[in-house]
Amino acid sequence: MNDPSTSSQLYDAMAARWALPKALMGGTLAMRAAGTRYLPRHPAENSAIYTERASRTVLRNHFRRTVSRLVGRIFAEPLILSDDMPEEMVSILRNIDLVGRGLNVFARDWFEDALVFGLSHVLVDFPAAVDGQSLAEEREQGARPYAVHVRADQLIAAQWDVRGGDKVLTQIRIREKALRYHGYEEREEEQIRVIEPDHWRLYRMDKKGVWQESDAGENTLGRIPLVTLYTARTGFLQAEPPLEDLAFLNLEHYQIRSDQRNALNVASFPILAASGYNPEIDGPIEVGPNKVLTTSESEGKYYYVESSGAALEAGAKELEALEKAMLLFGLQFETPKERETATGRALDAADALSPLSAMAMNLEDSLNTLLSLFASWMEMPLTGSIAVAAKSGAAQASERDLDFLLEARRLGDVSGEELIREAKARGLLGDSLQANAAAD
Repeated sequence: MNDPSTSSQLYDAMAARWALPKALMGGTLAMRAAGTRYLPRHPAENSAIYTERASRTVLRNHFRRTVSRLVGRIFAEPLILSDDMPEEMVSILRNIDLVGRGLNVFARDWFEDALVFGLSHVLVDFPAAVDGQSLAEEREQGARPYAVHVRADQLIAAQWDVRGGDKVLTQIRIREKALRYHGYEEREEEQIRVIEPDHWRLYRMDKKGVWQESDAGENTLGRIPLVTLYTARTGFLQAEPPLEDLAFLNLEHYQIRSDQRNALNVASFPILAASGYNPEIDGPIEVGPNKVLTTSESEGKYYYVESSGAALEAGAKELEALEKAMLLFGLQFETPKERETATGRALDAADALSPLSAMAMNLEDSLNTLLSLFASWMEMPLTGSIAVAAKSGAAQASERDLDFLLEARRLGDVSGEELIREAKARGLLGDSLQANAAAD
């Protein structure tokens, strides 16, 4: 018997790379819950010592901070709805998922998920049709399409055909969590939703652990209304985490901080040592303000052994270097690096801004695809569009950006066309603004 919860090989390969970014987004508690996977136990370390060390280890979450900063750049300004968008559509976008989230909040969550995992999905659904009712009658009663955010780790499998050179989905399987009430008790139960172009099915596990079809219905749209947002696409429904290198840097920082914190704890307590001490003659050692330590040997002595602190200092420098590397990794998506020449600065700025610019443009395209699916469900012509206000790198250019562009142009390092293009990329000029560049 087929198991609808079986994930595809493509999903399994991506999920293996999602584990670390997902844990980092969960913070200290998620990293601790992962146990030895992300905080290895040292060969000579017993379980009690390891448990104590792990319980004291705290994640400095540079990964999540970078994600929040990059997402904030994209949504520094609200999404722009065109003036020709019908009021009915605008009203839908104000509560796009029927649980109170407007377009900006919904899109922000969608983009954040895609930034962490490399892709994320939205399903445009419609309430189940009532027999005998027309679409007009359903709309009069308030029925309308709505968006369902399908996180990257929820779409466990997809099948498609190639038609006319395009890949067309023929089936998707989505893993969901549903809250069920049993008297005063509530349980979170897993269910699998299978969607095909002409129908859908819902599977739940029975008491024997066997998946059973619990609900089904017709897909009246005639196609699978799924929109995928990519931030690091490697193929159809395939991507890699764009901040994966940052995730590994943050993991290394987490592990070194754990060792450093443990070393500091050990080094903070001097060890009492003795030479010429004979326990049979000198008796047990008692340390206190009113105690006298003696030895039977004339050259015997007691002393404390303390760490020189050299290892702690080396560890601190390594942590500092890692923190700087993580900061620079995040900044490459946002701000240009400094170089000696204006040309070098311009090239670095273009490289730094282009990844986030591409992500913002993909977001805009995906939002407009989403809009077209809403229009298809409502059987109305597509009118209007959605624009990402900060798609030119998601950052307003600074005066320094303008200065080095003008200097580069004055020195002849960039052409007039390159100057206009770079100025638009930084938001200094709008795409709709026509400017005349001086001839070379």
